Amino acid sequence: MSDTTSVYQAYQGNTYLFGGNAPYVEEMYENYLANPGSVPDNWREYFDALQNVPAVDGSNAKDVPHLPVINAFAERAKQGGTKVVVATGADSELGRKRTAVQQLIAAYRNVGQRWT
Repeated sequence: MSDTTSVYQAYQGNTYLFGGNAPYVEEMYENYLANPGSVPDNWREYFDALQNVPAVDGSNAKDVPHLPVINAFAERAKQGGTKVVVATGADSELGRKRTAVQQLIAAYRNVGQRWT
């Protein structure tokens, strides 16, 4: 019971970001990305601090509004007509070689696993 209480106390300070509040916070963040002046000052300070966190790839790229990206994907899905591109010539030969190498690696792993 004490473990549950300590976990609860540990997360009590930051639960406003999770649960039922998450869509509200996400919407505010979207508004911030589009126009930083559109959110209250305390949230703007919080979101400004997030902009100083390095990106996953280690770059200093800033976050962009997600809604235009989501809408672009939705429009492409509505348009339909996806087409399959088939490699020909040197590309297809290179693809076959890559596949053969991957199969060889998998075979060596399988044999090595049996020996252990």
